[in-house]
Amino acid sequence: MTPLESRSSGGTTIELLDMIWPETGLQLSTRIPSRPKDTLSEDDRIELQLDFLTLSLSPLEFIQLASFLRMSIDGLLDHHPSLQRAVIGAFDIRE
Repeated sequence: MTPLESRSSGGTTIELLDMIWPETGLQLSTRIPSRPKDTLSEDDRIELQLDFLTLSLSPLEFIQLASFLRMSIDGLLDHHPSLQRAVIGAFDIRE
């Protein structure tokens, strides 16, 4: 088992990302079932944890949620471009 893999009641999972945003304290993590490459199916569940809330989504639902969030962010930045600084600051990107 690699350091990112863990055992749960549903089998072995891989932690894709686990982070806490220092500016807000928002804690997020994503875990997927451990499967050979390209064998994840719609019967598998992806766990997305947002602080105390956990969403269990199919791979397609997870991708649809990510796409929706991306389009929402693009719309928000169109209306309020000064928030782009928060994006730059979050990733420490030099202007």
